[in-house]
Parts: sequence; structure tokens; C-alpha cells
Amino acid sequence: MSQLRAYILCRFAGDSGLYTSWMDKLSLPCTVIDEFLPDWHVPDDAAIVITHMHYRWEELSTLRKLLERNTIPILILSDGIIEYRNTWEHPDLVDGSIFQPLFGHKLACIGRGQARIVESWGNAGKCEVVGLPRLDETKAAPAVNTSGPFRVLVATANTPAFDDDQREAVVDSLKCLQAWFAKHPAIGNKASTDSTDSDSTDSASKRPIEIVWRLSDGLESELGLGEDFDPENDTRPPISEVIESVDAVITTPSTIYLESVLLKRPTAMLDFHNSPKYFSAAWEIGSQDRIGQVVDELANPPKHKMLFQEFVLQDQLECTTPAATRMIELVNKMVEAGVAARDTNQPLNLPARILTDSQLGFPPVPESFSFDVLYADATKTDSSENSD
Repeated sequence: MSQLRAYILCRFAGDSGLYTSWMDKLSLPCTVIDEFLPDWHVPDDAAIVITHMHYRWEELSTLRKLLERNTIPILILSDGIIEYRNTWEHPDLVDGSIFQPLFGHKLACIGRGQARIVESWGNAGKCEVVGLPRLDETKAAPAVNTSGPFRVLVATANTPAFDDDQREAVVDSLKCLQAWFAKHPAIGNKASTDSTDSDSTDSASKRPIEIVWRLSDGLESELGLGEDFDPENDTRPPISEVIESVDAVITTPSTIYLESVLLKRPTAMLDFHNSPKYFSAAWEIGSQDRIGQVVDELANPPKHKMLFQEFVLQDQLECTTPAATRMIELVNKMVEAGVAARDTNQPLNLPARILTDSQLGFPPVPESFSFDVLYADATKTDSSENSD
């Protein structure tokens, strides 16, 4: 038999960081399949099939047939956060297409929180916590500015809405932000007593607010911000560069949230849908009357909320060590199991957990965690009392 190969079922895999961030590190060659249909024939040299395309009927039909044969291991990739609306309130998706059930032997999850949710849908033993290899190269960002203009990025997911009602809610949330910023062009360096009215802060201590808009789905023109960007010819800088250039981020539910927190920016979730959430952000804007308080705190983030933000990041994105290393290990061990099964003419049987969790399921304690910092006022009081 010729050399075994990994077959990637995604026509744009060669241009997507979801794949390019680890493909060239595999010990076996990869072949990208541009189109795959229900009658796609699996080549004899296939060692593993890998894809994130788990949405359309054609994709699910192909994967289901491969899974029923149970001879070639199938690895499904999660390409970012999962969202309640996308799972349950997306009229254009095939019922159950968000991993209900998973038509693969394993799902490479981006974090522990995601694995818990997906396994609760009847996929016990199918989730492996990998992370997002495309974020491995994320470098330490410049520190947030505490003087000068307060720069805020307002961003939306690539697909911020899945029907007309949801789009209306997104537009409403953005217009509410736009109106609030128009009324409050500056913000105090210190949180004001009335967090909904920045005008109550002495003008000498105010910072002008600068908004950076990063919208999608034709929302720019709808808000009067200029021409809509062309997704086929996107010349905008990478989102990571934009995040590095600002002091805080407000985004609709999106993996942008995790990228922002990874870069240590105080980050708020803008969500007027009132649908259940798979994870909570430290700051959430669910209605117009929440904007003032949230923006004030983004400019002067309480330490306990930054600590919670870090916990959410660690729960939702495995990022303490490079994800590409775990991806390669997962692929290699699945390939080994597939070869062994075929050599012995036995059904493919993978363990419930292939990757070893160095944290043993416990969340890491952030380096910034300190009771003395969190309770600085109490510490000062205690020390002054002891001195008497």
C-alpha cells in the first residue's frame, strides 16, 4: 500500500488557519478534497478523515456513511465557540447538525466548557480538549492605555444573526451603542458615582472615546458608517492587530470574545437576543440601560471582574500550552488506532479520552491571582489596626 494520508474534507483548508496552523506539522501527508458528496469514495491510503464541515445534509450524509463503516477514524474540528442561537434557533441548518449527534469518532473541542456541553448531547467519550491552534501564535499585547483617548473596538461575528428578527436585534443593539457614544464623547478616568452619566465626572479627568467599528453582514451601511466590506476582498488588518490597538472590546457572541480576552482586553458581550448562553462574560450588555455602567467599567475594570474574565477564558479555550501540539498528538493516536484495527480486522474502538489533561480537570490559577490585590482595602485596614 502507498503511504498513508490524511484526507481533509474542506475546499478552503489550504487558506484557513483552522487547518494551516497544524497541517504541515503532521508526520503524514495531507490531501485536501475540494468537494465531497454522499457518494465520495474513501481512497485506500486514507489513514484519517478530518473536517469541520458538519452543517449541511451532504456533509452529514457523507460523514454518517463513513462512521457506520467504522474503519477509518474521523476527526471533526470545532472552529470556534458554539452559540445557543446557532444550535437551536438557526432556521437554515439541518436539525441536529451542530454535533447532535457527532458524526465522527472524535471532536477537537476548543475548551473544557465546550466539551461538557457537546457531551451532554449524547456524545460521551467523543470530545477531546485541544484548543485553537490558529491562536497559538498570539503574542503578549501592549498594555492597555490608562491615559489619552479611550479606544473601544465594537465588533460583530461573521454571521451575527440567523433570521430577520435576530438581525433586527443586532441592529438595535449597535444603534443603541452608537447613540450612547454620540451622547458621551468622553469618559472619566475613575468610575463615576452615576455610571450611566459620564458627564458627572470632572472634565479635567476625562478621556475622549474613540470607536473602532469592525462589522459584518452589511451592517456598516445600515449604521451609516460607510460602505460594507467585501468578504471576498477583505483588506482590513487581522482582528488581533485591531484588538491590540484598543483598550477594550465590545462584541456580539463570537470567537472574537476569546481572542480579545486572550490579549487581556476587558471585553463585553453585546447580546440583545435574551437567548440562553453557553458561557457568561464578565461584562454583558443585554439592554440599552446596561451600556453606561459597562463602558465605565471597561475603562476602569474591577480586578475581580478581570479575574472572572480570565477564568472564563481558561474554561472556554485551552491555551496554557500550544494547541497544535495536542492536535498533532490526537491525529497521530487516532491514525495508530485505525491502523491497528485494520491490521487485526477488528472494529475501530477509541478510548473515551486520548489526550492526557495535565491539569487533571482543574482550572489553572491565573498568575495575577492575589488576595492582597483583590482585597487591598481590607489588607490596609488590617495592617493599620495591627499597628495600633
